[in-house]
Amino acid sequence: MKAAYCTLGCKVNKYETDAMTEILEAAGYETVDFHDRADVYIINTCTVTAVADRKSRQMIGRAAEKGGKVCVCGCLAQRDAAAILAHPGVDAVVGSANKGAILEIIRRLQAGEEKIDAVAAIAHEHRFEPLQISRSHERTRANIKICDGCNNYCSYCIIPYARGPVRSRPLSDILQEAARLGESGVREVVLTGIHVSSYGKDLENLGFIDVLEGLQQVGSIRRIRLSSLEPSLLTREFCHRAAALSKLCPHFHVSLQSGCTTVLRRMHRKYTAEEYAGYIANLREVFDKPAITTDVIAGFPEETPEEHAETMRFLESIGFAKLHVFPYSRREGTLAAKMPDLSGDVKKRRAAEIIALGQKMGEAYAESLVGSECEVLLEQAVCPGVCEGYNERYLHCEVPGEAGEICRVRIDHIQDGRGICQRIL
Repeated sequence: MKAAYCTLGCKVNKYETDAMTEILEAAGYETVDFHDRADVYIINTCTVTAVADRKSRQMIGRAAEKGGKVCVCGCLAQRDAAAILAHPGVDAVVGSANKGAILEIIRRLQAGEEKIDAVAAIAHEHRFEPLQISRSHERTRANIKICDGCNNYCSYCIIPYARGPVRSRPLSDILQEAARLGESGVREVVLTGIHVSSYGKDLENLGFIDVLEGLQQVGSIRRIRLSSLEPSLLTREFCHRAAALSKLCPHFHVSLQSGCTTVLRRMHRKYTAEEYAGYIANLREVFDKPAITTDVIAGFPEETPEEHAETMRFLESIGFAKLHVFPYSRREGTLAAKMPDLSGDVKKRRAAEIIALGQKMGEAYAESLVGSECEVLLEQAVCPGVCEGYNERYLHCEVPGEAGEICRVRIDHIQDGRGICQRIL
């Protein structure tokens, strides 16, 4: 039997698809490319924006045309289970939970059962689903899911409704998985979750810093990288404890969304622009040239030209290494969906202005690293004798060497956004 997979959206979805792949492979299923003929197609969907919805539905349609059993998982299935299950060719929906039961669901389909709805109510779920992986398809880097769900309910975001409340993974389970991955050849782990900064809020006497300090002791792992963080996590105490961890990469993706406090209030974000700047100052107090990256929503409902200009000034004052920019996407069921929306042209124009500023800041940050020494995890060859990979600050680098090794280099110059490096022996 052959199984094919398509993953849309975030690193959490990628982790969950990898876990489902391992479950099916252990039962004898051969993994094939999504474009090939398969007995089972699994689409792990995303619903964070209207574009994500559209891409998810497109991939569902492509799978349905191929003739195998089609199982749709993930956030879109959770939000709109009945409509997805009614789609021609779709045989089962799973949603945000029950992915660990994927083998049982497929066996039920192959036994002749039709239209399986395995989407469970998520709003009051308090159990972390125990998925796990033992290897990474990237070989040198692997995602580790440490928590699920979000309690923030920002006014623009549908994800808490699709993922439920915060559920933290047992720390011992996280450390055991990291050790297994290290033994398989993984050198860098990326901690991911729907809202990783909330790790431990449903546990006793545990927080996110405890995960980092635990992973520091896993000998086979060389580097720890973080996914998106909530600004309020970055207290002076947290930053000082984090700076003591030699394996932690000084690359911090700190969610912003807007640099204007009045817009942040409408978004129901729990900080002001001034407070955000203070949290970034805490990082820069203890880390040398940390790479600070962020997300920005362009054209939030009711955003005035003055508020947009204030965001532009704020972004420039922080000096980000990279910006991820998204025009506001209206999501039914959120508070922001009831607010007057801006025109598509206004949102696109403002997004383009922010993207251009981000490009300028990114180039300046990369140039600031020229002449410095760093370590690069080499991932794949670009030509004979030269590999590409990322340094601790997530600068894309080219280095003489072989894939899989971590080598110390000096950044000679920046070319097309990449650090061109020489090894230090």
